[in-house]
Amino acid sequence: MIVTLRFFSVLREAFGAGIVEVELEPGTTGQELIELLAANSDEFDALKTVVKLAVNDEYVDPTAVLADGDDIAMITPVSGG
Repeated sequence: MIVTLRFFSVLREAFGAGIVEVELEPGTTGQELIELLAANSDEFDALKTVVKLAVNDEYVDPTAVLADGDDIAMITPVSGG
């Protein structure tokens, strides 16, 4: 299945792109996707415990099963004043 990943802030810098399409095995969960990305990026690995997922514009639990065509935003905490 093909999903679209949207990266923001430091994740955009870590992956060198704002939008990436990836192929995943059917039945992949959000947590499995996070682990896959962490294995391929030291910057992402350092942030994996704080990344939130929004699938098709709705926040989801990492245990959610992803589906073909999903649009997945990877969101990190934001701070500032």
